[in-house]
Amino acid sequence: MPEEIKKISVIMPVYNGGKYVSGAIKSILAQSFKEFEFIIVDDGSTDNTAEIIKSFTDNRIIYKHQEHKGTSAAMNYGISLCRNEWVARIDADD
Repeated sequence: MPEEIKKISVIMPVYNGGKYVSGAIKSILAQSFKEFEFIIVDDGSTDNTAEIIKSFTDNRIIYKHQEHKGTSAAMNYGISLCRNEWVARIDADD
C-alpha cells in the first residue's frame, strides 16, 4: 500500500444478513490496517441484522438504515457517506 494512503472507507451493504454479518464485521475489525471508517448500510432488513450490527461498539463503525431499495442503492448511499479518497467494499456474507 502506498505511503500516502492514510485512511480508507469500507462499505458493507446488508439485507437480512443476520446469519453472517457478525463474522464479516469481525473480519474487517481484525485487519492489521486500522485507519479506516466502516460504513454499514442496512437495506431494510427484517431479521436481527440491525441488533447484531448495533452490538458492536467500535467507533470506526458508521451504521445507517434505509428502506429496502436493493444492493446498488445501499452501496450508492454508503459511497455518499465516505469521507476518504479510497473505498473498499465487502458483502455481509463474505
